Amino acid sequence: MKIEKTILNKEVEEISDSMIQFAQKLIQRRSDTGHEKETADAILEELKKLDFDEVFRDRTGNVIGILKGDGTEDAILFNCHMDQVDPGDLTAWEYDPFGGIIADGYIHGRGASDTKGTIATQIYAAALLKKLEIKLTRDLIFTFVVEEEPGDMWGAVRMWEDGLKDRKIAYCISGESTSMGIALGHRGRLEVQVISKGKNSHSSAPWLGINSVSKMAPMIEEIDKLSENMPEDGTFRASLSIINIECHPGFNCVVPDSCTVNIDYRFTVNETVDSILARFREIAEKLEMADPSAKYEVRVRSLEHTSYTGVQESAELNKPCFITDIENGYVQRTLKALSEVGQYPKTYFWDFGTDAAYIAKVLNIPTIGYSPAEEIYCHSPKDRINIELMKKALEGYVAICVEIAGK
Repeated sequence: MKIEKTILNKEVEEISDSMIQFAQKLIQRRSDTGHEKETADAILEELKKLDFDEVFRDRTGNVIGILKGDGTEDAILFNCHMDQVDPGDLTAWEYDPFGGIIADGYIHGRGASDTKGTIATQIYAAALLKKLEIKLTRDLIFTFVVEEEPGDMWGAVRMWEDGLKDRKIAYCISGESTSMGIALGHRGRLEVQVISKGKNSHSSAPWLGINSVSKMAPMIEEIDKLSENMPEDGTFRASLSIINIECHPGFNCVVPDSCTVNIDYRFTVNETVDSILARFREIAEKLEMADPSAKYEVRVRSLEHTSYTGVQESAELNKPCFITDIENGYVQRTLKALSEVGQYPKTYFWDFGTDAAYIAKVLNIPTIGYSPAEEIYCHSPKDRINIELMKKALEGYVAICVEIAGK
């Protein structure tokens, strides 16, 4: 099935004002991780208003809207997240981060590029399919998850386990930023914790204690050296960054008895959790041999989650590496559909990590990214989304659905 491009262009123009207004509405609702309720409520209301065939919120607070097909083929999954990072220093913003202000062809505000602008685009692609009365062979499942930003995929895991695990899904399109390109995967992400153990004493008599911060200093030097010799696999090169350091108790004239460093380790196809931890444990063993008073623990960091609905659970910060084959049939049909509306996207790999890793690697569902949002604006005080790219992506999403799911 194919839609005449001139007809599609006309329909996109007619519906785009509603899409833009909805994107503004989402940006105007602050949704820090764990506090997505207002945004979730707005999405639920919009899905119902647009007459999705099935709309629900799971126990963790994820929102799902479904356009029903005839069931002759397995579903297509669309995925975005509702949470956004903190705006940081408000004086760094030209526009109110929660204003949803339109200026210079963009909608401005925190979360515009990650992923509220794309949420609006995906939802209105579904609305346009309904308006065009496109008959579907597959269900189109639109998912908007909580708590993506921490990086452990917990919201996506709960989405699957609580609401979708009995569904048959053939293909997934993530709405993470791609600047209209097609992302085929990314490196894995493991957050490693190294803890140095010391002994408390009054800081006026440090010789009575063992300073865990001092013991961490040579570890940091070794980690910096490690970053200069990282594995490569032909597609990806691993990297690491020390992203946090803290000690306990850290106040009141006390020599600290523990110091914790968190390391963001981006890993390649061939690395495993065990192999990565082994690199840090080898350093720890070397330092302990050189200094018998030094003691270290190496582990994967776990994060405690409490969703806005009250669900509590711990999850390790471990996100797998994944690559989707460009020759996959669904990817090829996606590229074909986009070419028919005049889009010839680059294919590439994200630098950052996404919930797509869970869908692709754990659930074994072929997954790509396609989005009007631009990576350069994510998490920055210039956060914004280009309105013309939203219109092009709206057209692209409709073309993809018609190609893969249209009767």
